[in-house]
Amino acid sequence: MTHALARRAVQAGAISLIIASLPSSARAQAVDELPELVVTASRTEQPIARAGAAVTVIRAEDIAAAGSKSVADVLRGAPGLDITEAGGPAGLSTLSLRGAQPGQVLVLIDGVKVGDPTSTTGEFDFGAFSVTDIDRIEILRGPQSALYGSDAMGGVVNIITRKGTGRPRTSLLIEAGSYGTLHTRATTTGSTDDVSWAFSVDGFSTRGFSRYGYRIPRILAGRATPLEDDPGRKLAATGRVTWRPAPGVEVELGGAIYATRVNFDNPGAFGTDPDDRFNRGRNVVGNLYAKTRFDALDGRLRNTVTLFAHRAHHENRLTQSCFDAFFNGYDCNTFYDGARFGAEYQGELSLGAWGTTIFGLRSERETAKTAEQYYPLPKPRIRGIDVGQTTNSAFLLHQFALGERLDLSLGGRLDRVSGGDAFATGRATVAYRILETGTKLRASLGTGAKAPTLYQRFSIYGDPTLRAEKNVGVDAGIDQTLFDGRAKLSATVFRARYRELIDFNSATLRYFNVARALMQGVELSGEATLVPDAWRVRASYTYQHAENLQTKAALLRRPHNKGSLSLVYTGLPKLELEARLVMIGARYDFNNQTFGRSIMPGWGRLDLRADYAVNDNLSLFGRIENALDKRYEEIRDYGTAGRSFYAGLK
Repeated sequence: MTHALARRAVQAGAISLIIASLPSSARAQAVDELPELVVTASRTEQPIARAGAAVTVIRAEDIAAAGSKSVADVLRGAPGLDITEAGGPAGLSTLSLRGAQPGQVLVLIDGVKVGDPTSTTGEFDFGAFSVTDIDRIEILRGPQSALYGSDAMGGVVNIITRKGTGRPRTSLLIEAGSYGTLHTRATTTGSTDDVSWAFSVDGFSTRGFSRYGYRIPRILAGRATPLEDDPGRKLAATGRVTWRPAPGVEVELGGAIYATRVNFDNPGAFGTDPDDRFNRGRNVVGNLYAKTRFDALDGRLRNTVTLFAHRAHHENRLTQSCFDAFFNGYDCNTFYDGARFGAEYQGELSLGAWGTTIFGLRSERETAKTAEQYYPLPKPRIRGIDVGQTTNSAFLLHQFALGERLDLSLGGRLDRVSGGDAFATGRATVAYRILETGTKLRASLGTGAKAPTLYQRFSIYGDPTLRAEKNVGVDAGIDQTLFDGRAKLSATVFRARYRELIDFNSATLRYFNVARALMQGVELSGEATLVPDAWRVRASYTYQHAENLQTKAALLRRPHNKGSLSLVYTGLPKLELEARLVMIGARYDFNNQTFGRSIMPGWGRLDLRADYAVNDNLSLFGRIENALDKRYEEIRDYGTAGRSFYAGLK
């Protein structure tokens, strides 16, 4: 550990002691418990207290409280996580974990991988995602390729929709607010002895604001004409049905579709006004799965067979963004079609005192098609790539307990890409609980890998022989419960080294394996009941050092310091109030004017919300976002909303 990181660890410990010293009452009830079981940490249900990996769970009530216009607001404040929006809701939004690139973070929706097969790095665009009826989001940090294969270098974000339980229930949400925003959602859930169901439909529209330059003085001062608004619309539907025809047998069907229409600005366009209404896009993303579980060997072996499919379609109309062989720019339409489908078998064998072995096989096929159409129309489409690759995988994880205090796991995986690279990854975890003091000590060591994308292998800039990117990471942490469960604290130190990263060579105009990087830092989080039935507090802080080892430069859009603080009041009957502060430190970003790097100042945003339960069937809510009307940029040259008001009923 470097001296700088050691100093940060000392500071982290001091912050933990400050949070731990918060007052409490002997009559206080326990703070909201984390879900008893998580599935992402070991691919099967496991008590979170026995997980040796660093896991954060965002619960349904927290998702509802954060607002529904953007999943970015749901995820902000999670330890080790960065998310950036390009000019407000429905704009391109990407996520990073522990400094990893967005394409090096695996995103799942109900266990189905949703990264875009047609994008350069395979990342998932959260701007095209709608917050439907989500039960919880599990964030697993650190290299997890031994469990999930390619893309899980920085970690895994698993979005789990609600599963129907109990008597049939239907709910409706209506919300309106600033920037001409209108949002509605309808859900229905329920179950019988043999069948459960959950369906949700979500619609969102906003007049928006100019994604380029909005509320940015250095851009507004140089313009002769006002900026144009960039509207956005989103529609989503999700469904999940489970049938239990016999004891030990379960069949589940699920799926989701997300559609967006957006106007966007392109500050990097050559020789054109970045604020151009010509730029607009249409995106449709869907996934579907069918899963069968059945028990064998008197219930000691659980078998799960999953068929899955994912499809992404994107159409963009762009200004001066398509180029011929002589690099002349043209207005154009672009078309991208990507697909992913396959099958997976997973077995869970209980060996009693010898632990549990989880093993499986997976075969996955990815395809990508692209085309361009120059303006003015009519012009024929110019075909780009039309390629595919298959990845076959085998994995094995064994986890066992030594007594009531010590839990261990050891696993590995082998992935092979057709016509390309093969790579092996591994992971080990340990968790030790000191029951008398409410303490859990944990550590994990893992390796990660990411296969080159179809674009990196087969586009005009590609190389079919590219090797997989690789990393090795380690973390160690402590989870502490205090005051009979009324306060919980967590602290983690992490370090990861990346090698053979894929970069673009501007001299040869080809992708190649060369880059190396180092990610290290400290993650802190805590929650506590200050006054029983009245005041709760939650806080998180992350120090992160993300460095390109070749250039010795900090990675773009990776702040050294970030954190959040939330104070919740429930002292009046039926009323809940919350003040939430998100703080992001200074970081570097790309300067579209100089084609170099610029330091972006840190920023803080205060959001306020109120929720009043009129009765058991109706509640009213309201939010003030960016209550102090701060000007800030998540991405250089892209605007963010000013003080905004939203209200509705559910």
